[in-house]
Amino acid sequence: MDAATVRRAPGLADWVWAAVGAAALLPITVAEVLREAGPAGAVVWAGVAIALFALLHLFVALRRRWPRATIAVASALMLGLAALSLPGMPGLAVLQASSLVYLVFVYAAAASDDRIAGIAGLALGLAGAGIITGLMVLSDRSSDIGMVATPGALLALAGSLAAGVGVAWALGRYRRETLRKRAAQELALAQAAELRLQGELRAVAEERRRIARELHDVIAHSLAVMVAQAEASRLLVGRDDERARGAVEHVVTTGRAAMADMRGLLGALAESSRGDDRAVREPSPGLEALPQLVERAQAPGRTAESVVVGVPAEVRPGVGLAAYRVVQESLTNTIRHAPPPTYSRVTLDWGPAALTVTVDDDGRDVGHDAGRVPRDPGPGRGLRGMRDRVEQLGGAFEAGPREDAAGWRVVARLPVGNGPATEVPGDR
Repeated sequence: MDAATVRRAPGLADWVWAAVGAAALLPITVAEVLREAGPAGAVVWAGVAIALFALLHLFVALRRRWPRATIAVASALMLGLAALSLPGMPGLAVLQASSLVYLVFVYAAAASDDRIAGIAGLALGLAGAGIITGLMVLSDRSSDIGMVATPGALLALAGSLAAGVGVAWALGRYRRETLRKRAAQELALAQAAELRLQGELRAVAEERRRIARELHDVIAHSLAVMVAQAEASRLLVGRDDERARGAVEHVVTTGRAAMADMRGLLGALAESSRGDDRAVREPSPGLEALPQLVERAQAPGRTAESVVVGVPAEVRPGVGLAAYRVVQESLTNTIRHAPPPTYSRVTLDWGPAALTVTVDDDGRDVGHDAGRVPRDPGPGRGLRGMRDRVEQLGGAFEAGPREDAAGWRVVARLPVGNGPATEVPGDR
């Protein structure tokens, strides 16, 4: 059973309305029918008329559950009462007080979602008004209801009956449209709430990705540099103590820088979680920090340098951060995947509309020789994080082996102004 059927199922209120209508109208109807039966006591006629009216009142309780069936049954009962009002019958059964109940069925049919029931309610109601008017024309007892059967009186009777049916049907239709409008508003509110919830979930997911990306960028590079320096110092101890001490000092410097970056990131996240509008959405490293980044990536067997082509321009903080992270992740991948000796070259090519960041190295990917994960891991976090950063700013990203197969190249094209930078220069 569907929700609509359950909602229209007869409840206590339906039976109460049927009982109230019967209590208010049926006693009057019974008394009038018995009066028209006369002293002779047309018992059968009176009993049938009273039974039909009782059934009419009873079906009021079922009008919402089966609107199509109840309007059909109510019309059949009224037709039976009309037959009891034909010339030669003891009285006019069809024009008793309980006949008003028929308007309830017309209203219920119009108020339902059953289009056939709505049309049938109006059509049958108007047909019934015509039948009753015709009975008055044929009957010679019009004076029994205080009416003289003149054309004007008959027209007034037909108009009042039709108007009653029309008003009941219009009220039912208004009720139906009101409920539909309310349901549409509730659905719109529910959909809006669902959209807000989905937006919040997307925002939470995006924030989680951002946190994971920042943590990866801050920690992975520093750890890779520290491991490389620590391995170098281990090899140099006893052979070149001066360089070994320099490598250890480099480890200490890199660790302190990583701790400072971590504190800044956690502070920004804490401010953001408290809803502070002043929270720093992006950590501070930018283009000005690239020389120090390249310098920290150097170690015994690891050479790195940076080159600037063109005239530097002022860029948005997000662009500077993206360039910094691309260089940082690229140098980290060189340290992690390519054994020394390696040479890395960071090129910042300033154009009129875009900054092209290119990181080349000549390291051989150990993943292809030793069965380990290659430098391009597909769904890995590093390359995907770089691509996400660049594309979110309207730029373009590309990474892969160099044409000479002697190393790896990462190219990021970032917009200098507000426009997008959608083209990535090919391998040069």
